[in-house]
Parts: sequence; C-alpha cells; structure tokens
Amino acid sequence: MKSILSKSVFVLLLMAMVFVSSCELEEVNVNPNDVTNVPVNVLLPYNQERLARLMAGTTQVMAGIFVQYYSGVENHPLPVQTYRVDEALYTEWNFQDYYTGPMVNLKHMIRIAEENGSMPHYVGIGKTLLALSLGNVTSLWGDVPFSKALNGSENVYPAYDSQQAIYENIQLLLDEAIAEFQEINSGLKPGADDLMFNGNITKWKQTAYALKARYYMHLTKRTGSLSFNPAQEALNAVANAISMSANDLVYNYGYSAAEQNPFYSYCRLDYILPNENFVTLLTSTGDPRRTYFYKRVYGVSNLSNVYFTSPNSPVHLITFHELKLIEAEARLRLNNVDPLAQTALQTGVRASIAKISGGIVTEAVTNLYITNNAVLTGNFDADLQKIMKQKYIALFSSIESWTDYRRTGYPVLAPNEGGDHNQNPGGGIPRRLPYPQTERLYNPNTPTPLPTLQDRFWWDQD
Repeated sequence: MKSILSKSVFVLLLMAMVFVSSCELEEVNVNPNDVTNVPVNVLLPYNQERLARLMAGTTQVMAGIFVQYYSGVENHPLPVQTYRVDEALYTEWNFQDYYTGPMVNLKHMIRIAEENGSMPHYVGIGKTLLALSLGNVTSLWGDVPFSKALNGSENVYPAYDSQQAIYENIQLLLDEAIAEFQEINSGLKPGADDLMFNGNITKWKQTAYALKARYYMHLTKRTGSLSFNPAQEALNAVANAISMSANDLVYNYGYSAAEQNPFYSYCRLDYILPNENFVTLLTSTGDPRRTYFYKRVYGVSNLSNVYFTSPNSPVHLITFHELKLIEAEARLRLNNVDPLAQTALQTGVRASIAKISGGIVTEAVTNLYITNNAVLTGNFDADLQKIMKQKYIALFSSIESWTDYRRTGYPVLAPNEGGDHNQNPGGGIPRRLPYPQTERLYNPNTPTPLPTLQDRFWWDQD
C-alpha cells in the first residue's frame, strides 16, 4: 500500500483541475491544489465508476475461473486455470486499485460531507459504497488493512485488521449509512452526479439493508461461535431491503464512447471462454438465460457481446434477485419447512430471468423452468443445494458465487487439472487470493507465514 497517497493525490488533482476548468473558481469555492477538498458531487461519480470497474474486472474473472463460469485459455487467465495467481501483476493491481481508488476517495467524500454538516445523504452513500468495497476486499484477501489504512503519508504501512473486525466494521458502516439517510439533507443533494440512483435516497437505504443481508450470510459457517444468528440477522435486513428489480444497484456503462465495461476486453479477445461444465448445467436444465450468458456458434461457446460482455454492459453490484435467494437460504436455515423459502427462491429465479432477458422470456417458459428446477422438498441438504445452484446461475459474473461455494460447498465442483503446486498445495479449488507482492515486501504488518491459496479465512472454518 506504499503508493496509496501518490496515486490518490494524482487522481483527485486531475478531477479538481477538470472541475475548476469548467466552473468559476469563486462559484465552486475549491482550491484546485487542495486535492482533499474536491467537491462531493465530483467524487461520487468517480467512485461509482471505479468500484464498478473493479467488480467487473480481473478479480471477478479469477473468481469465475475458480467456480467454473469460465475457462482461462489465453494471456493472464491461462495460468489461473491451473490456480497459479501472479502476486505481482493483476492481484497487485486490484488490491492497490481498491485502496487508492474508491476506498480512499470515498473516505475523502465522507469527510468533506461530514465537515459541511448539511449533506448527510452524501455521507450515507459514501459509507454504503465503502462497506461494499471493504466487503469485496475481505472476500478476496481475508485479513486486510482498514482501521489504520486510508490515511496517506500518516501511515504508509498500515496494520491488518482481523476478518472478524472487518465484518463488524462493514455492518457498522451500513448502520451509520442508514442513519444518515434518515436525516434531513439541507445542503447539496445527490442528483445527476449519482450515476446509479440519481439521488433517490429510498433506493440507497434499501441497498444498505441489502448489503447487510449479504454480509451476514457470509458468516453462516461461524453461526455456533457468534452472539447472533447470521441467517436471522440477514432475514431481518431483507425486510427493509431492495423490493424490486428496478431498484437494483447497477452501474450502466456507455456514458461516453471511451468508457467500456472492462469485462468486455477479456471476452472480446477470447482470453476466457465459457466453462463447459457451466454450459452443460444450463443446457441440461433448459435454462432460458443461457443465450444471455454466452453464445454458441458452430458448436463452440464464447462470451462476446452478450448480456454482461458488451462494451455497454451493466455491472450488477447487488440486486433484488440476489436478495430473494439470500432470503430463501436464510429461511431454510432457520426452518427447513418454511413455505416462504420456496416463495423467495422462485421469486428470485423469476426476477433473474426477467432481468437478464429484458422480459423477453415468456411466463410459460419461466414457469416450466421453475417447476423443474426450483421446487423444495423439505430435505435440508437437498434444498440448500437447489437454492445455491440457482443462486450460482443467477449471480453469473459476481465474486459472490465464489464466496457461496467456499461457505456452503455448492455447487459441487471438481478442481481443474494441474492445480496441485506450491502456491495451491493439494490442488483444490482456491479458498483465497494471495497478498500482493508490494505488501509482502514493504509492509511489515502483512500476515505471516504467507498464506497459500488453500489457507482459509476466519469465516471459512469448518
């Protein structure tokens, strides 16, 4: 994290200069040389795009190879196919980009809005997106810097927080965000600068609750050692969370010709192809979403220019269909004969099909698919596997499927061949990403001994 200050200063200075060049200095009341006081309405769209870019980019591709959405066939994804992850290349870039991109700049945005005293909704949005960023980072790397990080030159070698403390901070950030959304915003209000919800605070509040549900469900393996039941807490959050697909937290690419969804690059160049196991799963179940996930031309599957892989494709940060599938699992864990578990499962599947197809798939086709694939039986293990299989399909291109696999064991996957080596002893599907090289070399607080890809996180303990 040695370069946090220099990178964030450079990015923010550029944004400040662009903003001032288009406005009178006395109108915006900002010193272009003071990068920590860039206006919040400039910071917000930057942070949203950077977070979406990271969620659609390399770490998502690596996670997708691990859970067999994709097969790595060229360039960087090729060694990932055999679970060889370069700590000095893409892992390095993504770790640093989270901290020097959205995370440090969200912290700036929150501070500026708090100091102003009349913009609680910017504070709430900032804390919601910071919680999401932190949730992604800990899902990929486990113990990570937070409480002592994001302070620039004050601490360039921050200590690592335990993953348990990170999850406590995530929930605290989301609780604080919800409280901020309930305050009267008498100052500058989010509007066109909010590229996700156009300043709709009701939707932001629902998003914060949805993220609470997601991150509580991450802890299901730890249920016996916690002072609360993660499934019950997730279900409590669901009651106030995203209520329809129109309220999904989505970043839509295509605001300019130069702005393209980063996942498009991997697929356009055929660095990855659809994993044949995933293709077989969708084909064998008659899944109506399969033509929206990949194309098959002359018997060969590819990922180019379908729902998630065109230049203007959206990035799903959290959605109604994910939330309903979280609800289904939570209800099953609390009462394996709760009839509302099946209701939530089927609602989630319907919402996913409608979302991905743009409403083109008919109700009759959807009903047939649900009858064949989304009916629960009252057997906990069989029903959990069924829910997680449907969530796995619905969350195509999300790192959440890797998290779900690690905490539930579903879907059942056989490891790729050639994965047994020093970085991944035993050859199993990886449980984590390696820490980046600069952290290992320059931050004396990096956890030791250095973990392999098979070392498990705090929440991934059986």
